Amino acid sequence: MNSTDSLNGAHSPADVRTDVPHPARMYNYYLGGKDHYEIDQKAAEEVVRRVPEAIDSARANRAWMRRAVHHLAKLGVRQFLDVGTGLPTEPNLHQVAQSVIADAHILYFDNDPIVLTHAQTLLTSSKPGQVEYAHGDLREPQGIIEKARALDIFDWEQPTALVLSAITHFIPDKDDVAGIVGTLRDALPPGSFLVLSHATGDFQPERSALGAAVYDEFESSVGVTMRSREQVEALFAGFTLLEPGVVQLPLWHPDEKINSPELGRIWVYGGIGQKAADCGLQILAQPILAGMSSRRVETPVPLPSGVLKPDFPAQPEKHLWSLGIQVPRGVRPLHLNRPSGCSAS
Repeated sequence: MNSTDSLNGAHSPADVRTDVPHPARMYNYYLGGKDHYEIDQKAAEEVVRRVPEAIDSARANRAWMRRAVHHLAKLGVRQFLDVGTGLPTEPNLHQVAQSVIADAHILYFDNDPIVLTHAQTLLTSSKPGQVEYAHGDLREPQGIIEKARALDIFDWEQPTALVLSAITHFIPDKDDVAGIVGTLRDALPPGSFLVLSHATGDFQPERSALGAAVYDEFESSVGVTMRSREQVEALFAGFTLLEPGVVQLPLWHPDEKINSPELGRIWVYGGIGQKAADCGLQILAQPILAGMSSRRVETPVPLPSGVLKPDFPAQPEKHLWSLGIQVPRGVRPLHLNRPSGCSAS
């Protein structure tokens, strides 16, 4: 099945709601794009009037997503499942991944028909059959998994990166956001990754609440639920967080020096976690920066405390080889972790 097949029959232009703002189109406005309607612009302008930091946060999120995808591609990850794609903005996720690994496969999901319409014409793969686009709603994770398997773009025995970039804050607590992420996690192969960013009210609670309220006032298709660092970290249950853990986006493998005023304008956390094996040793890919460590996020999630320290044999590759475990190409194990409940035999 090709990209056009994925789009055909899903939604038509008539399904596009132009009378209510949509987060994907408002996000396009924050990024300086032109692919939005008047109602999206009005709502986004009101958010920015109340919270100018919304633009800085959106652009920092986009830059973080590119760093995160590049990071994983350098580690050898060849499959990316992006839920809540948003409107195309170059470089797109598949362009970043394929700039590192030419045969990387990417599957995009979004619930806004206009996103899929643009995807059909603007998103192109370096090779046919490596990029697919489909309609899907994060609130229906089982449907996303079923459609992803039906499209047959991934090898479901190989690690996959699940990308939830600035989307989980559109899921209210009553819809069980942790359960949604957990359903997607359970469907991923062992060794897969979660790439997640989330808006927060930790730094300016009152002002961030005023900005989030715009989505309700304009009767947007979804509202915004701000969450604390601990609440965002809880979404990584069942994953091992790569250092530096869940942090403000500019602090995650920065490309350049970060100054305090800039950091104060970014109200989004982000992080990457790797799924633990069902049983037996977990192989955790080596982070790009030397000397970094990792930790497992359990359920319930322990509160952050102190400095995380590495825990791994001096020569992890030889230890794995002695156990008959083959190290994936492009990945150097850093941390060997046996999930709780598994025996040492």
